[in-house]
Amino acid sequence: MGKRSNGEGTIYKRKDGRWCAACYDENYKRHYVYGKTQAEVKKKLKLKQNEMPESLQYLSMQEWVLEFLENYKKNELKVTTYSSYLYIYRNFIEDSELGKMPLDKITTGILQRYYNEKIGEGYNSKTVREIGTIINSAFNMAVKLKMLSENPNLYTSIPKKVKYEAKVLCKEEVDRIISEAKEEELYPIIVVTVYTGMRKGEVMALKWENVDFEERKIYIKNSLCRVEDEQPDEKGRRHSRYEILEPKTQKSIRTIPMLDEVYDALMLQKSRQLKEKEQYKDIYMDCGFVFADQMGNYLPQRTFMEKYHSFLQKYHITDIRFHDLRHTFATLLIEADVSMKVVQELLGHSTITTSMDIYTHISDRKKELALDNLRKKMKEGD
Repeated sequence: MGKRSNGEGTIYKRKDGRWCAACYDENYKRHYVYGKTQAEVKKKLKLKQNEMPESLQYLSMQEWVLEFLENYKKNELKVTTYSSYLYIYRNFIEDSELGKMPLDKITTGILQRYYNEKIGEGYNSKTVREIGTIINSAFNMAVKLKMLSENPNLYTSIPKKVKYEAKVLCKEEVDRIISEAKEEELYPIIVVTVYTGMRKGEVMALKWENVDFEERKIYIKNSLCRVEDEQPDEKGRRHSRYEILEPKTQKSIRTIPMLDEVYDALMLQKSRQLKEKEQYKDIYMDCGFVFADQMGNYLPQRTFMEKYHSFLQKYHITDIRFHDLRHTFATLLIEADVSMKVVQELLGHSTITTSMDIYTHISDRKKELALDNLRKKMKEGD
């Protein structure tokens, strides 16, 4: 960016072709001026600065990262991805020592110490890499706009993401749920998830209109997603909300055949829901959800997860993440010799490589069994 004197501000060209200048007062509040040429903006900036008290007006890192997210990333990202970027910004950059530093004073050493501190504080490498991705993209844009001469983040080192080894339910545990837990409130949603591999957001957003009992098919078209509010409320608090959105990728929009266990669980859920509609008819607002609360809305997430872990504990089932029920489905498929291409289609992975990467350990076991069988046959031939 080069060193600027007091009040010089930052001048850069926007995507729409206009030139823009951002300067900051003593409270670090942004002030913008726009023009068709750089010279025009310089004149407007000078007039704007003459209206302000004498102060050191610099562009802090947090101001630039937010500017970058709002003006350069928002329109090209899915709502959920942009929301996750905002979450990272608010929790790790905004109001941090690093965030308050002048953008052009940030060095590779400063960034490396910051990442090392986060690892030392117990954050996993995945989170730290996500922080680094946003910072790196913001610096790259600053270089493109000639605000900086180089990107100091290019030379930092962040530990590689540790591959998560999914826990799954064994066949005996799945059988125990089927045979012993039919009376439980959560029985239908757990069985449906185990035998369809739907993501949590997909099963929470499932509507009866997308369940075809006659053809025994489930159509996955939506997902319940958590979205961060962009602006704080009148008390300055940040909030998030849940929205029904399209699934994460085009491949996620798919059709899953119903196994008998899924058919029976959905019929049971339908019967129970009809009774709830009658019982709470004065307050029930039918939104069409397969799995809904007593008022017809989607299930409250925190309460649901508490009930889910209590369910596992009650039936002496391995305490796994709800998402691992999806992995359980995939494991059952692979162990039943279903091809990896079919596994990919049923799970809604964008590529077969994704499926292979996640379930390498299962594939390896299958390879070992195949070679064992080959050895046995070879010995029989001897």
